[in-house]
Amino acid sequence: MLPTCSSPYALHEQYRIEQEALWTARQVSLVVDGELANIKTLLEGLSKSPALANDDLQAFGTEASRLVHGTDQVVTLRDLDGRTLASTQSAKGSEPSAEPLTPDEREHLDLAGVLVSNVFAAPGSNDYRIAVTRQVSGSKRQPLLLSMSVPTERVRLVMLPAVPQGWTVRVGDREGNYVARSKLHDQWTGRPGLPEYVNKIVGRSGTFRSGNFEGTTLLLAGYYRSPYSDWFYTANVPLSEVQAPLWWSLAQIGATGLTALLVSLALGYVVGTRLTKATVDLAARADALGSGSEVEPLSTSVAEFDTIAQAMIKAGRAIAERTRELETVLETVPAAVWFTYDPEARQVIRNRFAAELMGLQTESRKTFGRPELVIDTLAYKNGQPVSREDRPLSRAMRGEETHSEEFAYKQPSGEKRSLLSSARPIRSAEGSIIGAVQISLAFPNASAARSSVNCWSRS
Repeated sequence: MLPTCSSPYALHEQYRIEQEALWTARQVSLVVDGELANIKTLLEGLSKSPALANDDLQAFGTEASRLVHGTDQVVTLRDLDGRTLASTQSAKGSEPSAEPLTPDEREHLDLAGVLVSNVFAAPGSNDYRIAVTRQVSGSKRQPLLLSMSVPTERVRLVMLPAVPQGWTVRVGDREGNYVARSKLHDQWTGRPGLPEYVNKIVGRSGTFRSGNFEGTTLLLAGYYRSPYSDWFYTANVPLSEVQAPLWWSLAQIGATGLTALLVSLALGYVVGTRLTKATVDLAARADALGSGSEVEPLSTSVAEFDTIAQAMIKAGRAIAERTRELETVLETVPAAVWFTYDPEARQVIRNRFAAELMGLQTESRKTFGRPELVIDTLAYKNGQPVSREDRPLSRAMRGEETHSEEFAYKQPSGEKRSLLSSARPIRSAEGSIIGAVQISLAFPNASAARSSVNCWSRS
């Protein structure tokens, strides 16, 4: 999982990376589909050949050979039973399967007007290819299949410009075999994908996490299945690269806190050796810095005290800026967050998403951190009513930790919400409970919600 995944910033960054993975997979599919459409256009031109209309297969073969001369393309004309009528390649293996089309392939060809094959190769050959097929008519209006095959390397070269640096894109056919790969293509083309990886590609698009073939590197993957070819496209990035910006942000925040701590230590040393009044004034400013209040300038004739006071003012401004950034992230992250310092959990501090989930109006400009009364909702767990005292935030105020519990809420307006929630107590340095926090995600994407909430609750 991503580091510090309980923080709103980490959740926001995780969502951003997932969207980038989905977008990359989609863009690569559009680029490859465009190349497949170009091959279809060449076939459409050949289908209008007078030689084909007159059933002069020898002349048609000569015309097709002129079209692909000097290229790695192979043109084949077959009947519906799979028998080859004409081909620009004498050696076997560069043509699509001689087997008749399956009912699913027949249906796809009728609906889309084009059929993109799975990856194939002649027995004992490493020349893996794919073919684009369209239906044409012979001299007696009998249906024929006109195909053009190209090496899978051509698919890789077409997609490379759309692959971001540091990412790996894989293209797989309908049977789960790799057509092309942006890295190590020659090693993987024609090979079946890892079942634990391919089985997670369900539906049109989505994201998942998986290991690589060696099981040594964790990957975040976004996938998209093309309606044109029915191939799948996955865009993968190592989780270590996703985590790097988060660790850098944490290091910056830690450096700011360390700087403030060092300034406070220096302040304590100087205060202990200087004039009493200046000492009291500096101590008051240190308290303001610690409580997050504004640090006032210090009027003193002692130059060292004045320098420290100016440093504290800068440190206070830096901390305030970091605080505003984190508050902005908390108000932006697509998860509901509640804090309470009320023993009965009646007074809560909620972010914008929490207010929206509970059907409350959100103010465009409001001071985050203002306590508000909870609304009067009805809660159910496993179909049974749950009292206010037995809900996650109240239980956390009693020292309990809850993980990924499902609740259904009915608001005063009658609107219903289904949430996946986790909560934990907030403890003082001495270990006593001073408050509690709860994070919730809404259905219907229960699996993704449970993954994010579990990640938060284990941190």
